[in-house]
Amino acid sequence: LMGSGRVPIDKFYSQPTSADYVFTESTEYLRQIGALDEGGDAKPQVRIANYLMGPSNCIASSSFFSVCCLSECEGLMRELEQKIQAPTASAMQLLNLVGNMSSSSVEAPRDLPEPLVDKLWAISERHSGKVPLHARLFAQWMHFVFPS
Repeated sequence: LMGSGRVPIDKFYSQPTSADYVFTESTEYLRQIGALDEGGDAKPQVRIANYLMGPSNCIASSSFFSVCCLSECEGLMRELEQKIQAPTASAMQLLNLVGNMSSSSVEAPRDLPEPLVDKLWAISERHSGKVPLHARLFAQWMHFVFPS
């Protein structure tokens, strides 16, 4: 579904024969890693961010370590953490910082679209004026701000 960070499971598995990559993970595996959303009335959907962070996307692994692709999200969060140095921040502080951050899909500086600004203020209001940096709602917001 456009902009939700999810893809219907039937679309996930229906790759054209010319595709460079074929998704073969079982629904049980997707469920185990938290990548399968079976809630609500809709058909099951694959949470893209959770799938990408799953062990099947690691280059090499053993019982002691895994070599996985670095998540661009981690770098963005690390940058925010270094600048904020607290578990929460005001919406205004985050808007100023995020508007000046670049990623592989976004150039800075930029003004964020009003609906995204409103969503961040709503998160802030829900938490007494502070946005928890390591909470689900802020992570989802960051995925909309820095689409991959």
